[in-house]
This record gives sequence, C-alpha cells and structure tokens, in this order.
Amino acid sequence: MLARCLAVVLVLGLLGARTAFGATVQVGPGVPKPAEAFQVEKFALPQEARVLVVVEGTGGSDCRVYAYEWADKGWEPRVETPGILGKNGMSNHRTTGDKTTPIGVFCMNTPFGQSEAVEGFPSDYIKVKESHVWSDDLNRLVDDKNQVGEHVGTSAYQGYYDYVLDAGFNGKAIPGQGSALFLHCRVPEAVSTGGCVAIPKEEMEKVMKLYGTYGSGACFIAQAPEGTFSQIYESYGVNDGLSPDGDFGV
Repeated sequence: MLARCLAVVLVLGLLGARTAFGATVQVGPGVPKPAEAFQVEKFALPQEARVLVVVEGTGGSDCRVYAYEWADKGWEPRVETPGILGKNGMSNHRTTGDKTTPIGVFCMNTPFGQSEAVEGFPSDYIKVKESHVWSDDLNRLVDDKNQVGEHVGTSAYQGYYDYVLDAGFNGKAIPGQGSALFLHCRVPEAVSTGGCVAIPKEEMEKVMKLYGTYGSGACFIAQAPEGTFSQIYESYGVNDGLSPDGDFGV
C-alpha cells in the first residue's frame, strides 16, 4: 500500500501544477496544454526602466495585470490583479474607435486623476479640472476645454479616472490610430472599456506610487494575449510607437 501511495505521489508530481506568475493550471493527460507564460526578464527595455506593468489578455475583455519593480536581483513582483480591457479585445491593428486594446510595449506617461494625490504619488501628478481635455489631435493632456477629445475632469469619468496613467501608445499622434488609451481605475459595474485597461483603484494607487518612485521615462507597459508575449519581447519602439507586426490570434 505504501508503495502504491508513493507511486501516485510521484505521478502527480511529474504531472504537476504549472504556475504562471500566480496562476496555477493543472496539466496532464486529457487536459489541454496551457498557454505559455510570459517571462518578465525577456522584455528588451531601455536601461532606465525600473517599473514594468504586464497586461495579459485572457479572452474577451478579461485580463490579468501584473506590476514589477527592478531590484538588485531582477524584476520583483509588486501587483497582481484581474482587470478588464477593450470591449473588442486586443489588437495590433488598432484604429480610432474600434474599442480594442493595443498590443505592444510602450512607455507610460502623464500621471493624472480626479482624486487628490496621496503620499508617494509622482511630483508631476495633475489633479484635473473640468477644463482639462485629452486631445484627440495631440494625444496628450491639455488645459483647454475647446479641444476635441475626452473631457477627463468631468463627471462622465468619475470613478474611472480617479487615477490615470497614459499607456504611451501612438506617442506621435498619428491620425486614425487612436488616443486616450490609459491604465486607470475600474468601477464595479464595468465589464469592458473603450480600449484602456482598468484595474481596482487600490491596485492603481500602488502602480501610481511605483511611477512616483522613479518618474517619467522609467515606467513601461507590455500588453498582449496570453501565450503570445514572445512576439513583443523586443518590440519596444517599433512602427513609430504603434503595435508590432505579427499574428496574435485576435
């Protein structure tokens, strides 16, 4: 009997449980092989990178979001949370208004929000007013209510835009490619976004404080469907700051 028990334990150990940054997936006969987990150390980033947010699409508008901080021994996990993304999933061919979240690796910028800054927030955090607009033409925040774009300080974005970081997609404001693609807070009733990534407010606060530790130019975001990250590991800065080419199955 003891030998049989040991044999069972050995078999289970060989089949094992695959852990992908907090997600445990059972594998074995009759169970589909899970998608390959991303490897955070493989992302090719500028030397000044100190924070990396990874958005892993898991189907539809669902995603898992992780934040890492660079330490002496490499990338250390700081945040892990479920999130939501664009109503139409992810895309590396995003166009204005298609409600997809862009695939790729980008440098985050422009910390702002409707809520007051708390200790540890970036020194350049902007508490927006009703006059602030994220300009469609410029793809950046301006204090000019006459601009065409998202009036980010108005009640229409209450809760969503308590804390916000621009994801850095289309930094050159190429027409037709989209703007106002953020990492921001999730409200309880939301099941998707217009293309942004949304996470719980308490987790967004942690990301904002990480950004505040290092400031502009040190914080990056990588976005792709699960199992496809190998196509974006070296994609930072390609295609004028848009998405990389490739077949992502979306």
